[in-house]
Amino acid sequence: MVKLTVLGSGTCVPHSKRGSSGYLLSTESGSALFDCGNGTVWKLEKTGVDYLVIDNVFITHFHPDHTSDLIPLLFATKHPYGRKREKTLRIWGPDGFLEFVEKLREPYGNWVRPEFVEIHEIEQKKLRTGGLEVKTFKTVHTENSIGYVIRTESKKVVYTGDTGYFPGLQKVALDADIFVTECALPDSEKIAVHMTPSDTAEIIRESNPKKMVLSHLYPSMDGRDLSEEIKSLSGNRETEIIVAEDLMEIVA
Repeated sequence: MVKLTVLGSGTCVPHSKRGSSGYLLSTESGSALFDCGNGTVWKLEKTGVDYLVIDNVFITHFHPDHTSDLIPLLFATKHPYGRKREKTLRIWGPDGFLEFVEKLREPYGNWVRPEFVEIHEIEQKKLRTGGLEVKTFKTVHTENSIGYVIRTESKKVVYTGDTGYFPGLQKVALDADIFVTECALPDSEKIAVHMTPSDTAEIIRESNPKKMVLSHLYPSMDGRDLSEEIKSLSGNRETEIIVAEDLMEIVA
């Protein structure tokens, strides 16, 4: 069994119910955070998760709504108020991540250089860490943006991060137990680097994931029945379509 906790289902645009991107994947062997947008760290505590026991953080790209809580996470790990981290936290990102983190640290110096933290660029497309097999794939968003395919012994979870549609997403999503993807904008506002209901419908028409979780929702998506809209567009009535909400838990 795996559990996915939504820490942030929104975007860079302030929203009363949606924070910036962040998802916690909990398995029997540990936990991993995918993206670390603003508000992510305090929501961990709100859901009862000790930030000091997270094994890995995986970043999809460098936009602030996916990375801005890295500084609070590092600062809190450096000064954990009478406690300490007792195992290594590994923080992973795409090409350029080492330089990106170093520049983030420049204004704060040793305040955000805690023990038991390693910063890595994902040089290979597949790695094993924290009981997970993690494979990356290139996305259509920024020059270095990537998504993640995560496998445990029995489950497949996919997290696209921000991306525009490209045909390879069908293969990535194929038979996933949980497929977390953006559905940022309505079709009337389509742009190349974000997806719409028609795009997500195209993906699941052939890939048939068990659960599709719609994330990175701009305010213009409020009030829409996205589940029924995508089912109607795709003709797929087997996939469970879930519109992500902050603090929601999804189990597979």
